[in-house]
Amino acid sequence: MPSQRPERSTTKRGSATRSRLTSRDIALAAGVSQATVSNVLNRPEIVAPETLKRVNDVIESMNFVVNDSARTLRAGHSRALGVIALDLSNPFWGEVTRGIEATASQLGYSVLLGSSEEKLDKETRLLRLFEENRVEGILVSSVDIGSETLATLYEHGMKVVLLDQPDPAGTYSSVSLDQVQGARLAAQHLLEQGHRRIAFINIPHSVSWSRDRLQGLSEGIAAAGLDPAEVITEITIESMTAHAAEPAVETLLAGSPDVTAVLCANDMVALGVLKQLSERGVTVPRDLSVVGFDDSYFASMLSPALTTVRQHPFELGQTAAEMIIKATDGVVPESVLFDPELIVRQSVRNLTSAAG
Repeated sequence: MPSQRPERSTTKRGSATRSRLTSRDIALAAGVSQATVSNVLNRPEIVAPETLKRVNDVIESMNFVVNDSARTLRAGHSRALGVIALDLSNPFWGEVTRGIEATASQLGYSVLLGSSEEKLDKETRLLRLFEENRVEGILVSSVDIGSETLATLYEHGMKVVLLDQPDPAGTYSSVSLDQVQGARLAAQHLLEQGHRRIAFINIPHSVSWSRDRLQGLSEGIAAAGLDPAEVITEITIESMTAHAAEPAVETLLAGSPDVTAVLCANDMVALGVLKQLSERGVTVPRDLSVVGFDDSYFASMLSPALTTVRQHPFELGQTAAEMIIKATDGVVPESVLFDPELIVRQSVRNLTSAAG
């Protein structure tokens, strides 16, 4: 009896016939079942290491490419994650997405990436786009946690993890920094250096962490026996960019001459503040002290080197990706909170020693 040949779909180009490999071909070559090949492609964590290596070696040697469209139709979703960052021009979000991609790639997932640019309408369009592409889950730093679109996707079975923001209602899983403690650390440091009038350049309170940081700043000041209302001057900007610092600095210098230190929403804003102060002849830290938030890669390269609150964006992204990939239906949402760290450099003046 002639031996059976594996079934293949064929395409013709000119006189040559080319065969398209299937999982059956891989199974035959590796000496395993098609179910095992399917597990290697879709659930590698349950396959024995030796078998996993043997099948993957065959896949690589035969240049096998998975038909992802067919797999998506069978599973109802793709092996892809949707990521929505607030602002991809911010190095913080670059590190978060790098961490997500590193873990996703290791676990066999691809990443679709978008930036809301802090606009709810754009976030909504991205959420719908990711739904159309049948991503397995969405990691999002939401402009509005109460978004109806996000809630509807979640109710329909979409896995969701919030990035860099907790969910007070406990509906969604989240990975974030303890923002309250981060701002509290900044407040404690500034007070220890003798500062009693502090400007806080913040974004609108619709973003949860902006409220959390104001809370932490206020708590740190109150713990020192001072009235936060007398110490803090809050200046609101519309975006967390260096360009947004210009009107904030103008407002600060024109209306708050007694302020001796500035806490910025992030390091990008702090970068803009340093530039604007320099152009106006204000020397940091001699005339005004500046503190950032994030500890971006450039913070130590500035002149003066920036004192800032360090987040852990790469680890945050890794944790979020692992959380959403391993999430299963019916599991209670979990929240992971990273501890902040104050990085003291040269942008804060010690007024206590100066007075002495």
